[in-house]
Amino acid sequence: QAMGRKAVKATLGEDRPAVPIANTITDSFSVSLGAIIGVWPLVAYYFGIISFVGPPATFLTLPALPGIIITGALTGGLGLIALPVAQVIGWLAWLLLSYLLVVVKALAAIPLAFREAVSINHSLLWGYYLTLGLALWLNSNRRQVSTLTTKFLPLAKSGINKMTNFISKLPKKWVIPSLLAAAILVSVAAATMPDKNLHISFLDVGQGDAILIHKGNQQVLVDGGPSPQAITLELSKKMPFWDRTIELVVLTHPSADHVTGLIEVLNRYKVKQVL
Repeated sequence: QAMGRKAVKATLGEDRPAVPIANTITDSFSVSLGAIIGVWPLVAYYFGIISFVGPPATFLTLPALPGIIITGALTGGLGLIALPVAQVIGWLAWLLLSYLLVVVKALAAIPLAFREAVSINHSLLWGYYLTLGLALWLNSNRRQVSTLTTKFLPLAKSGINKMTNFISKLPKKWVIPSLLAAAILVSVAAATMPDKNLHISFLDVGQGDAILIHKGNQQVLVDGGPSPQAITLELSKKMPFWDRTIELVVLTHPSADHVTGLIEVLNRYKVKQVL
C-alpha cells in the first residue's frame, strides 16, 4: 500500500483531483495482493488451482460487498415481520449479487484466469509461511533488528552462556505471539480430530462416483469421479487438514467417470494400498 501511494505521489503529485481516486485504486489492489500472497499456497495445496485474476476481481466486486451484506441482512430480518418490504430490499440484494456473479464469471472466462497447480509438499507450505512471517517481522521491526544484531554479535563471541542469557531476556511481545500461534494451531488440530464412529460419505463429484469410508484416522476411498478438482475439494471437506494419508483406494472399474479423479488423489495424498 505504501509503495502504491508513493508511486501515485511520484506520478501525479499531491494536489491533483485524481490523487484520491488513484490512491483508492492502489489501496484496493494492495489489499487484494496481500490476501493473495497470504492464501495462494493454501488454495493451490487444497484445491489444485492458482488464480491470476484476484486483484481485478477484488477491485471490481469490493464496492458491492457492503451493499450485499446490508441488504441481505435486512431482507432476512424484515422477512419475519414485513414480507413485502423485505421483498423489495431483496430485489436490490439480487441486483448487487447479479453484478458480482457477472464480474466473477467474466473474469473466470479469461483464458489465463487460473492454472492447475502442481502437487505442493506440505513442508514447502510451512517453509513459505515461515519465510513470509519472518520477512513481515523484519520489515516492521527494522530498527529493532538492527539494534538486536549489533548486540548479538558481541554476545556470540563471548560464548553460549551469554547468548542463552540474552535470549531469556527477549521482550514478551515477541514471545506471547509465538505461544498464541502455537496454542491456536493445537486448538484447531484438536477441534478437527475425527471421532471413532464409522462414516460413509457419498462425495459430490459431478457425473461419476466417489465414496469415502472413514473411521478415526483410517480412510478408504472408492472411486474418484471424473474431476480432479472436485474430488480434492470433497476430500478436504471430509478429512482433517493435517491428515494427508489414505489407507486404501479402490477402483471398481476403469471408466473415466470413476478413475480420472484418482490420478490427482495419488499425487496429493499418501496412498498406502490400491485395489
